[in-house]
Amino acid sequence: MRQPATVQFFESLLSRRPGKARKLHNIASSVIILDEVQALPVELLRPTGDVLRCLVREYGCTVVFCTATQPPLEEAPALAEFYGTDILEIVPGYAKYFDSLQRVDYEIRRSPQPWSELAGEIADAPQVMVIMNTRRDAIALLDAMPNGDDIFHLSTLLCGAHRRKVLNTITERLVAGQPVRLISTQVVEAGVDLDFPLVFRAIGPLDRIVQAAGRCNREGKLAKGRVVLFEPAEGRVPTGAYRIGFELAKALLQGCEGSDLHKPDLYRNYFRDLFFIANVDAKAVQDRRRVLDYPEVAERYRMIPETVPAIVNYPDASSVLPVLQRWLEKPSRETWRHLQSYLVNFFQHEAIRHAADGWLEPLTGGVYHWWGKYDKDRGVVADFVDPADLIVSG
Repeated sequence: MRQPATVQFFESLLSRRPGKARKLHNIASSVIILDEVQALPVELLRPTGDVLRCLVREYGCTVVFCTATQPPLEEAPALAEFYGTDILEIVPGYAKYFDSLQRVDYEIRRSPQPWSELAGEIADAPQVMVIMNTRRDAIALLDAMPNGDDIFHLSTLLCGAHRRKVLNTITERLVAGQPVRLISTQVVEAGVDLDFPLVFRAIGPLDRIVQAAGRCNREGKLAKGRVVLFEPAEGRVPTGAYRIGFELAKALLQGCEGSDLHKPDLYRNYFRDLFFIANVDAKAVQDRRRVLDYPEVAERYRMIPETVPAIVNYPDASSVLPVLQRWLEKPSRETWRHLQSYLVNFFQHEAIRHAADGWLEPLTGGVYHWWGKYDKDRGVVADFVDPADLIVSG
């Protein structure tokens, strides 16, 4: 399972494996570009900052942070690792570009909305994307919608091949001016090139709201797109740093007008408060680094929670099982690459429960086969507990 480049980079720096450590000398005197730096996990920010400080001061590296919502890392009391490090703004007078490059108008709704009300409003909009905080909320809203071939769903409950097909269909319909009503999770907020005239975003961390807005009037074809921020009455919010970000954003938005979301100082204040409240070393990685406990450091420093990959029967078992059989009989990189398109990742507590229920069959090498239902719209269908609801930071 291939990890994002940023995840591979940082986890290699703190890995206990000799194969990864042997490559680290190549980083010396290099320029390291980190895109969307605001997305670095808050609960790992202190060890991450310490690693970057070490690369800059001791290995002659230059680190470039790229983001539209720059966090004030050098001002956070809990991030002392950044103190004394020269942090320079590359773009002089950057604030003026926030005014000249506005592509959307924000609308902030003050009262929570029930699913039925929200579904009715979405059904009346010809092209709209709705981004929810959890998979459970996305499915609940999907269930509240009337049936129709213009209603789509995207989340990690869909395997990669399924998501690509949905994205291609959505893109074609958007270009053709056909109705598209997409209900999604945060899976569309990075690396997905969509352009909707109207985006609804459930209130969440402030940086996630900006990511969602980046999918509205993305190509600038309209004078202004419209981004509606709302709180679902029956919605849920993940715990840990995400919930802290949600509460901070909710409090800030209560005293804001939509135009305030175009002001960069709003985001600096938000991140300053977030870094003060949240535990920026929730897994005590720095404590283990100080005593040179490298195996424990590698175990604790995981940017993405460990998951269990399961092969699903999409579009049907007759197309997937032959490839699976070839891989089981004679594993190869080519066969595995093909199978990756049919994987859905379960958190370990989910995998244990589904295996006990007989829905997950262990195969080999930590890979499972999902024998439960796979819906053409919802993907994996099970009485699941959204793992985002169970992540605890502390």
